[in-house]
Amino acid sequence: MKIAIRADGGNKIGMGHVMRTLVLAKELAKTNDVFYVCKVDNSFSDRYKQGIDKIRSQGFNVVTIDENNVFNELKNILADCLITDSYDVNEDYFNETKKYFKLTGYIDDMNLYYFNVDFIINQNIGAEDYVYKTNKDTKLFLGTQYVMLRKEFRNISNRVINKKVSNVMITLGGSDTNGITNMILDYVKDSELNFHVVIGPSFEENNIQKLRELEKLKSNIKLYFNANMIEIMNKCDIAISACGSTLYELTVCHVPTLGIIVVDNQQQIARKMDELGMIKNMGWYDKLLKDKFVNSLNILCNDFVMRREIAIKAKKSIDGNGVARIAKELKVQLHIK
Repeated sequence: MKIAIRADGGNKIGMGHVMRTLVLAKELAKTNDVFYVCKVDNSFSDRYKQGIDKIRSQGFNVVTIDENNVFNELKNILADCLITDSYDVNEDYFNETKKYFKLTGYIDDMNLYYFNVDFIINQNIGAEDYVYKTNKDTKLFLGTQYVMLRKEFRNISNRVINKKVSNVMITLGGSDTNGITNMILDYVKDSELNFHVVIGPSFEENNIQKLRELEKLKSNIKLYFNANMIEIMNKCDIAISACGSTLYELTVCHVPTLGIIVVDNQQQIARKMDELGMIKNMGWYDKLLKDKFVNSLNILCNDFVMRREIAIKAKKSIDGNGVARIAKELKVQLHIK
C-alpha cells in the first residue's frame, strides 16, 4: 500500500508533528510504501525547512505542496491512505480529503471537530475519556497503549532511583520561542545541581547566545545540540520538561519530572499525569514564579520516596508497543478497504 503522511515542522510551528509521525512512518514502512506530503512557503522563507530536512534525513521522500493551495494539490497525490498530523485542519479538510483517498486518518490531541475519517489516533493519557464525533465505522486508537515511542525507548529495563539527586535534564521543546529554557536556567543557575539542557533545532539564535554565555559562566550547566535524548535521560535523576510527547519517553526511562505547560494541547496531558501521580504539574510557563518553582524542585530532589513512587506509577502506564499495535490494526484497515 502507498501511504502518505501530512505533517509539517519548523521554527514557528514546532517539530512535534514530524517527530511522532516519523515513529509511525518507520513502522509502516516495513510493509508499505510510505512518503510525506509537506507544505512549502511561496515567500521563500524557511518556515517548513527544518521539518522537511528532518524527514529526508530519515530516508523518506517528501512531496511538497503550496501552503495556499492545499486541497487542489492534495488531489494530485497518488496514495491509498492519507494520515494527517497537523493543527491546520478543519471539518472541510476531512470532508475533502475523504474524497481523494481510499483510507484517511488523523493524529489528534484536542477533539475539536466532527471527524470524517476512517481512523483517529490519540496517544495521549486520558484520550479514552474523549467522546469523539465520527462516522459509525471510524476506528479509534486512544490512550497510552498507542503511544508512539521511538525504537530506543521501547523495552527499557528498570533502573535504580538514586537517593541523592545530582543531575537534572531540562527540555522545553524543539523551538521554545518563548525562551522558557532561559527563564528556568535563570531561576536555578546558582543551584548546586548539574543541569543538562537540550537545545532544540528551532531555538531562536538570540536565546541560544544567552544560553552559551551562561554555560561559560556556570560549570554546572551543559548545553546539548542534536541531543541523544535517551543518553541524557539515563544520566539524569529528574527532569524539567514541556508536557508533550517527551513526557512519555521520560516515563519509560523512570525519570521523575516537573512538567511545564507550553501550548494548549498539553493541558490535558499535564493534568491527567499529575492526577495519576506520574509527574508534578507546574502549570503554564507564563505563570511560573521563581519561588514556587525552586521550592517544587527542592521538594522533588529531597523526597526519595516521592520520586520512586512517581517513577513506578509512570512506568506502569506505557509498555512501549503502541506503534506496533497501530501498524497491525492499520494493516487490517488497509486490506478491508
